[in-house]
Amino acid sequence: MSGLERLCDLLFEVSNEDRLRILLQLEERAMRVTDISRELGLSIQESSRHVSRLGEVGLTRKDVEGFYRLTPYGVLILENLRELEFTSKHSEYFSKHTIERLPKEFVKRIGDLADSKYTHNMMDFLQSIEKITRNAEEKIWLYVDRYPVNSIVFINEALDRGVEFKCIEPVEGIIGPNPSIYEPKEMEGFRRAGTTPLVEHRTKEKVDAFLFLSEDECALALPTPDGELDYRGFTAEDERSLKWCMDLFQHYWETAEPRVYISPMEYVQPRRVSVLEAETCGRIIVEGRDDSSIDHQAIQDAVDNFDEVVLRGAFNIGLSAVVISRSVVIRGEGREDDVPLTKVYKSGWAFPFYGAPGRAHLQQRRHAFLVNGEGIDVTIENIHFTDFDYTCLDGHNGNSMTIRNNRITLETGLGRGVSSSTGDQVIGIMQFAGFPGGVRIEGNYLDFALYYGPSGIISRWGADDPNYRPDLTKHNCYAGFGIDIYHACGKVVIENNIVRNVNTRAIVAADNKGSAHIQIRNNTVISEVYGPYWGPRTSHFAGVGISARSPTTVGPAPRIEITGNTVRCDKVNYCGIRIAGPGFRPEGADKLTDGIVKNNRIHLEDGSIGIFTESCDNFEIASNTLTGRAYYGVGLFPVIDPKRTDLGAHGNIVEDNDMGGLELKDPDEYSKGLFDEKVYAGSKAGSTTSYIWLNTNTKGNVVKVSSGETVVDEGKDNTIMCEE
Repeated sequence: MSGLERLCDLLFEVSNEDRLRILLQLEERAMRVTDISRELGLSIQESSRHVSRLGEVGLTRKDVEGFYRLTPYGVLILENLRELEFTSKHSEYFSKHTIERLPKEFVKRIGDLADSKYTHNMMDFLQSIEKITRNAEEKIWLYVDRYPVNSIVFINEALDRGVEFKCIEPVEGIIGPNPSIYEPKEMEGFRRAGTTPLVEHRTKEKVDAFLFLSEDECALALPTPDGELDYRGFTAEDERSLKWCMDLFQHYWETAEPRVYISPMEYVQPRRVSVLEAETCGRIIVEGRDDSSIDHQAIQDAVDNFDEVVLRGAFNIGLSAVVISRSVVIRGEGREDDVPLTKVYKSGWAFPFYGAPGRAHLQQRRHAFLVNGEGIDVTIENIHFTDFDYTCLDGHNGNSMTIRNNRITLETGLGRGVSSSTGDQVIGIMQFAGFPGGVRIEGNYLDFALYYGPSGIISRWGADDPNYRPDLTKHNCYAGFGIDIYHACGKVVIENNIVRNVNTRAIVAADNKGSAHIQIRNNTVISEVYGPYWGPRTSHFAGVGISARSPTTVGPAPRIEITGNTVRCDKVNYCGIRIAGPGFRPEGADKLTDGIVKNNRIHLEDGSIGIFTESCDNFEIASNTLTGRAYYGVGLFPVIDPKRTDLGAHGNIVEDNDMGGLELKDPDEYSKGLFDEKVYAGSKAGSTTSYIWLNTNTKGNVVKVSSGETVVDEGKDNTIMCEE
């Protein structure tokens, strides 16, 4: 007998409904003829005849105890009949929808969908997808030509819950909604779902089926013969149907191509958990679209859910700020000519904007990246930040922070700062909290006056007149701060940075706690622009290269080490390095003590003071090289306050400083008493410029100078030694 004849015999036998029902019963358990008769309502004779015929074609057998069972051949045939049963049941659907694009192994297994529910109405089908989205806790997998409009809100809620998303879409992209009929917030939801790195995207040339499934539910729609999807199909919650849909999705996923901004060579699949557990892992590459409606949310989603975020291309984060609230490494991809290829910038903000810097409402929006999470460890590296307003990188709370090898530039700082009585303040890197695990700021390049270049024109009123002061309340000049460290309580290392044209304080460490250890070493500070004479108490300097100040509150002061730095300021009245004590701070606020200012190179083209030390004790100011022109090389200037007699400068050592290349400027009207005689006036000789100046209320300091270097000593018990 030929195979075709055997098939015809088989089909003839199973075409009888009673015999098919017997096979289905025997699939469940072995039965005697009497059992079959009773279960199916047949006579004993009919039941016996049917099982005999089924046995003749090899589908059943009888054991020694009289029980009838399916043969292995019978099990196989019944499995194949399931496909026929399912497709026959839904013949109308399959007459209008094609399975020809499905892989053959899934066509053969289509009977696994036997317990699924057919949904003829398109709206009912879409509502089923909405239900799947609402109920998902672990994952949502999509193989779609468009996002279901009614589910976009729930998709975004699922993203916020930490649900894992995988999406296969056409190469040309998912069809989106008509923007004219949706609210901006809804459109933002569509953009997020289509672009966030929380959704891992892959692409295929054509969509062969519509699949939407979670860990517990699934929906399937097949295309019409002309390839269109009408969103009518099957939904299910049973295990067999769910496995069939998951297996089909995995088949397409393995054969799909990763979308452009996810690199298959570098992407490591993360393990997702609930956001409530505050624990995720993995590495993601995010490609910038240079679109403020997309880029901010893409970065925010990535830093909220991955341990390592690699940014590629240009990111326009608009008016928004990226808030980093968990431990993460964020790095840009690639460098060319030692410049990061990844760029992050802001757009859409207006100037002027007002308010005291540091207030909560400003901290929430006046920065590009904000580090703010209890006990977190954050690294930001190899990114070019530009066009920011007020603060670029702000460390507000955490355990440790590393800012490494970034480029932070502005064409000009004018028209960017938060306006206050002390001018428009612009800050590159600010650490404004404890960070007990330490802070490292290294290898960064900052420049706030790219547009002006060596001309130095930062204000149209800028001039070489030492008596000129810009009106900071009228935006004549901005107050630029490059690296600004406040309230540190751990070790802070600032090294190997280049800070250019940051006209107020290139590097400043102020108000840090007694447990802090501040090391400022091997940085290069260059300013070719005019300074703003910023601050009510320090306006005798146009600007300062490196500045350290004691705490403004009651308590001990940190240790300060400033070593191996190069400071060059080309415009009038700059100070190279300034070390400031508590000044008029409340009693109990300690002075800076036991610090080091050593091996620095300072050049002031037309400066004020090379190294200025105010009300600090036991500092070693040694082996520095000072060149250019200034009124003073090194000055010890205590604050004189009748209410605080402890504000002198005591026990400092000033030695081995090379000032052979420093030309002292002659006394002039500017140096004869400007600024309440705090700096330039008060010498017993009237008004005298000198290499070393020990002002009144200095005591017990040791000064060693070379032959020809003048010293003015107005203090008490100071030791002056001249070495040939």
